[in-house]
Amino acid sequence: MEVCDYARSFVTFVTRGRTNNARLQVESLCRLTDERTGVTREYLFFASCKSEDTFAEKDLFYEDNYDFCGIFSDEEYAIFRTHSTHTEGFREQGVWRESLTLPSRFEDVHRHIVRAEGSALGENIEIVQASLRNTPLIGRVEIASGDGKLRAILEFPIKTMNANDIKNLYQVDTGPVAFPDFEVEVERHIERLSPAYVAYNAPDFADFVVQQALPIVVEGRQVARVTHYSRRVSLPAKTRVIAVEAQYSRGVSNPKSEIH
Repeated sequence: MEVCDYARSFVTFVTRGRTNNARLQVESLCRLTDERTGVTREYLFFASCKSEDTFAEKDLFYEDNYDFCGIFSDEEYAIFRTHSTHTEGFREQGVWRESLTLPSRFEDVHRHIVRAEGSALGENIEIVQASLRNTPLIGRVEIASGDGKLRAILEFPIKTMNANDIKNLYQVDTGPVAFPDFEVEVERHIERLSPAYVAYNAPDFADFVVQQALPIVVEGRQVARVTHYSRRVSLPAKTRVIAVEAQYSRGVSNPKSEIH
């Protein structure tokens, strides 16, 4: 089966006037299908960086610094700016392409996705042994809304894998991924996606911890709000661990790539 080669996959946004071509490494994918329309859209979650004065001569990081990450599809975007305290501007979202009613947010967005061949691992012992061999591993989690109208496949590099080779137990714990909240009413599907981490150790469920505003309460009084991974969600899911050992061991130099 084909998986994303995350080390060689990027999304680049071009600012207006071509003042910057910001190349961002892809952290994870979310393929969201609306079963009512049959439309599937792929969302690319890009890696975090810090707020900066781009191309300045000195003092490159802003004093009031924040974490910068986000999601792009072929026409939608979301940007998350996480300060030390929660701000109203934490989330920016919309359509990055120019439309009849809205100006373009970016001059262009380029997606460069490299695909590699992988093999799904079945028994726990296969997963444990692949982890102990330091095989590159990809995770996939398929979830659906309760009414079956929406379905999502999340794919991501497994950065943290827990393995017990005595009892042949494993547990994936990794992220961030773009978690779709199926319960909210939205105009665009990008609005239901939030940063989250995922964990699973069985083929039939996955747990998530989702980023959200979290009040800090002291002696019964709210004194501040922070943006934190704090909302826990457990869902029925179809989970997989995929090995890409053969691809790397053969030293393939010309994997499949897609440029948009």
